[in-house]
Amino acid sequence: MRSLISIGVGCSLLATLWSQPDYPNARWVPASPNNYTVSNRPSTYPIRYIIIHVAQGSYNGTISWFQNPNARVSAHYVLRSSDGQITQMVRHKDIGWHAGNWTYNTQSIGFEHEGWVNDPNWFTTAMYRSSADLARYICNQYGIPKTRQYIIGHVEVPGATHTDPGPYWNWNYYMSLINGSTPNSS
Repeated sequence: MRSLISIGVGCSLLATLWSQPDYPNARWVPASPNNYTVSNRPSTYPIRYIIIHVAQGSYNGTISWFQNPNARVSAHYVLRSSDGQITQMVRHKDIGWHAGNWTYNTQSIGFEHEGWVNDPNWFTTAMYRSSADLARYICNQYGIPKTRQYIIGHVEVPGATHTDPGPYWNWNYYMSLINGSTPNSS
C-alpha cells in the first residue's frame, strides 16, 4: 500500500510540474498534440530564433484554434493586446508549427500576438513590453543574440507566404525594449 501511495503522490507531482509553463510569467494552456511535434530541443535541434507573428485574430480565438486538433498549426506563446498577458501553448522542447518552414520551426520559438497586421491599435505598450520581456528571457536561456538577425518576423522566414507582423509593428521600439534601451512609449 505504501508504494501505491508513493506512486500516486509522484504522479500528482509530475502532473503539477508538467502543467507549469517554461516562462514563469505565462499561464499554461496546452495546444492540441495534433498541432506540434514532440521533440527534445535543444538537444535534437538548436533554438536559434524567435519568430514574431500577428494572429489576424483575437487572443481567445487564437488559443482556441491552437487547441483544435484539426488546426495543424501552433505557436509556443500567445500574447494579449490589452494587458500583455502571455499564454504558453507548446513547450520550448517541442516544435511549434508556426513558421511555414520546417527548418525554422525546428530552430525557433514562435510568439503569436493578438491583433491584425493592418491595425496598429492592437500593438499596445503592454503587449510590446510583455513580449520583449519574454524574448529577453528566451534569448538569455538559449544564448540567442538579441538582434534582428535572430528575432525575426514571420514575413522574413524563407518561403513565407505571410506578411506579419506587418508594416505597423515597431521593430525599433521592440528591439530597444529587449535590449534595455527603452524609451517610455511606443
